Amino acid sequence: MKEIFVKIKHKLTFIVNTRAAGMYFLLFAASIGIATFIENDFGTSSAQKVIFKAWWFELLLLLFGTTILANIIKFRMIEQKKWAIFLFHSAIIVIIVGAGVTRYFGFEGIMHIRENNTSNSFLSSNTYLKFKVIKNDITYDFDEPVLFATLGNNNWQETYLIGNDLIEINVKKFIPNPKQVLDQSADGKPTLQLVIAGINGREEHFISEGQTRRIGKVIYNFKDEELPEAINIVYNNGSLLFKTNKTLTLMVMATQRRDTIYPYNTYNQLMLRSLYSDGVNNFVVADFNKNARVIIESEDPKVNNNSLTGLLMDVSVNGKTREIFVYGNKGFPGRPEILNFDNLSLSVAYGVKAMGLPFSIKLKKFIFDKYPGTNSASSYASEVQLIDDRNNVKQDFRIY
Repeated sequence: MKEIFVKIKHKLTFIVNTRAAGMYFLLFAASIGIATFIENDFGTSSAQKVIFKAWWFELLLLLFGTTILANIIKFRMIEQKKWAIFLFHSAIIVIIVGAGVTRYFGFEGIMHIRENNTSNSFLSSNTYLKFKVIKNDITYDFDEPVLFATLGNNNWQETYLIGNDLIEINVKKFIPNPKQVLDQSADGKPTLQLVIAGINGREEHFISEGQTRRIGKVIYNFKDEELPEAINIVYNNGSLLFKTNKTLTLMVMATQRRDTIYPYNTYNQLMLRSLYSDGVNNFVVADFNKNARVIIESEDPKVNNNSLTGLLMDVSVNGKTREIFVYGNKGFPGRPEILNFDNLSLSVAYGVKAMGLPFSIKLKKFIFDKYPGTNSASSYASEVQLIDDRNNVKQDFRIY
């Protein structure tokens, strides 16, 4: 038994000796350096997923902290009153412990408050998959914390039992900066690409034969059955045709030729790369393919703070599977995609979530100072008030 303890002690000594501490420090420095390059090329989320939130990085910090503590004991820094060295080593341990407390027990986010307004909630910095199930007029809300990035494994699966209904969620693909494109396919449908001027500038939309879509205030109906208030589109004998009850102006972009299209009972030819306008709404048919399907590709692998990201998912209820695509932005709750099954409705959203606080913050004044003669910020400051009605507290603070 004594020999076993001697062997264990020898192995532990090898793990926590001074030479091991140096190796851990070099590995830590190398990891930080690699994370910098990953963040530059693929975004902060990739650096977090591959390095900062990886289990091996946490183990590396734990081993490094253990070697520091072992050296404090081994070299009897307190007994020999080596206060400078002891203070240096203790500071490293405090930093590592503080990082661990923040990692496992802390949370952070963004609270949006306008002047003279009060808020008791904030948006989390972490992203979530958020689900809402409505069954028999009863709503079930639940969410799961997730971290998806350009690098690393993004496969995610989970099952839930709501009454007797089995819900299965399978994330198949993470797509940074997604963009829809037309892909030639033997089993595809006649599909056209519309370009309109939206709130955020140029917007691209795809409509396949058999679909009806409302984009802005205009209904585009790509079906044989006509809708009276829509722009009705058909593909017949190799020609793309349309009919509407509105008067439209036409400008052919290549030649700048202008024309007016009046409402007729017959269909007119729908010209590609030409601007149609009813005086308020404008659209251009940028592309058309008679055998195509819409696929989603990544435009850029780097995820910035304002990047749009997407998840391709399979959602199954009692074995009946549907494929959906949900979008998310950093700092935004995400737009839910709603699926209707036989006896329940399920919505899925990807993004941050609102979290409540047991107190409120009131923003009295926001102060923004600039360097003289420039628009560059020299300082920011917020005059806020902490309001805790439970403890009858109202206290002013200055954050700067």
